[in-house]
Amino acid sequence: MNNGRRLTKQLSLLLIVTMLMTGCGQQSEAMIDGNNGGSYKLPEPITVSKVDEADKNETFVEKKSESETIGSSSASSEKAEAWDGKTKENTFKGDGYDLTFQLQNTWEGGFTANVVIKNTGAKKIRNWEVDFSLPCGIQQLWNAKLTGTDKSGYTVSANEDWNRDIEVGKSVEFGFNGQSNFDGFPATYKLSGELVEADATPAPAATTDPGTNPQDPNATPDPQEAEESDATDDIEDAKVTGGNQFKKHGRLKVKGRYIVDKNGKAFKLKGVSTHGIAWFPQYVNKSAFKSFKKWGANAVRLACYTSQGEQYNPSKDWKTIDKGVKAATELGMYAIIDWHILQENNPTMTTKKAKKFFKHFAKKYGKKTNVIFEICNEPNGCDWKDVKKYAKKIIPIIRKYSKNIIVCGTPTWSQDVDTAANSRLTGKYAKNVCYTIHFYAATHKDNIRNKVKYAFKKKLPILCTEFSICDASGNGSLDKKSANTWIKLFKKYKIGFFTWSLCNKAESSALIKSSCNKTGGFKKSDLTSAGKWFISKLK
Repeated sequence: MNNGRRLTKQLSLLLIVTMLMTGCGQQSEAMIDGNNGGSYKLPEPITVSKVDEADKNETFVEKKSESETIGSSSASSEKAEAWDGKTKENTFKGDGYDLTFQLQNTWEGGFTANVVIKNTGAKKIRNWEVDFSLPCGIQQLWNAKLTGTDKSGYTVSANEDWNRDIEVGKSVEFGFNGQSNFDGFPATYKLSGELVEADATPAPAATTDPGTNPQDPNATPDPQEAEESDATDDIEDAKVTGGNQFKKHGRLKVKGRYIVDKNGKAFKLKGVSTHGIAWFPQYVNKSAFKSFKKWGANAVRLACYTSQGEQYNPSKDWKTIDKGVKAATELGMYAIIDWHILQENNPTMTTKKAKKFFKHFAKKYGKKTNVIFEICNEPNGCDWKDVKKYAKKIIPIIRKYSKNIIVCGTPTWSQDVDTAANSRLTGKYAKNVCYTIHFYAATHKDNIRNKVKYAFKKKLPILCTEFSICDASGNGSLDKKSANTWIKLFKKYKIGFFTWSLCNKAESSALIKSSCNKTGGFKKSDLTSAGKWFISKLK
């Protein structure tokens, strides 16, 4: 619907909040280890305007015109004490909104934070944007996009159609990792956007699929619509137990929005992902895989990072992949060969290397019924059109040698399955292709689950090739409640999942205790809390 057809008048909103508190430590250029759920160093700073001193006494301005304002009020400017090392969140309650800064995790030299914006007013807030002061570097921003930086902090805004509106009584949130020790909450915030009547007809959603307007994933789904949609599938679950899985179930294929076995029944891949095989090749062995098979896993994922900075070495890594495929095959397990895009952000940057990689492995293993090809792990800092462009170059190379399933990554560290659902691959590029969702349960909650729900309604075939129950850094506290909600959703939608990661690295997402020196023959006592939780979900 265009502006001329809107039935309600949009009023602009400026929300300026001043919270004088201590900030972070000195800015650090060092990257946090990002070999877990993915990390991304933000672009070089660009200039953004600072908050006027005169504006610090005005927190709520509703404008009817350039010259008329109503509804102004005063902000609190009480100075807060330095961070006590214990407080985990701070909330400012404004006129029609709450802003909450949540400290989710800290470690030496870094932290993870989440910012929640709740609409407590009587009107919808549209096209929100937040400035916040933070004199330290940040990386791996999620659920928002960076629109500016300066010495005092950052400006971020809504990055998707579904999160640009904050409905009355609802919230949106975004998060990031800080690059220094956390010393205090941001000193200032500035929130801006447009006020829209709560019952206003929403503006059209911009999509790359003409004629398709995705619903807001935050909206409550229509039970009748969901029931009618599911009723058209009529696909039973395959009975997945022990033994030789691919001998029983054959070459898997994509049918509608499901992965099915040779009998046409939905088959849920459930397995472990290795850490980067260049760093932890010792865990790519039959004994290690067998340990998880006895607990219920039917597949393994072999993660091969793609850049020299991540120790990519074909002469070594390719042999490790061979070892992994051989071990999985002997155990009757499925195996994903993963081209682990991360530091190189845009998969088109790796096209030349990827062509060589997939030609080699498709030619070698393309006839094996248990091998799956994942062509780009976590695209980030790029558009879906870039991923599609890359996929259209790699898929034909694999198809020359194999009919097996191909898994395609999605933007924003493989979170944007909703975007893929609106403009999926078509024609010869779409056959036997599914799309991946990645999540870290302590960070990615309903905001990302809603993307999965929307994509499922659009009948997009989805496979979760990487997740953990900690935060997006791969470390920090575990959120079993959120993780359980994810697994429940996957069970309902018949979506398979692979957990990160099979190693003993001293971090929350590792499945093996750092004190355990074994590389196979694991017992339950050798597992971390994340590992024990995971095997409980395999049965």
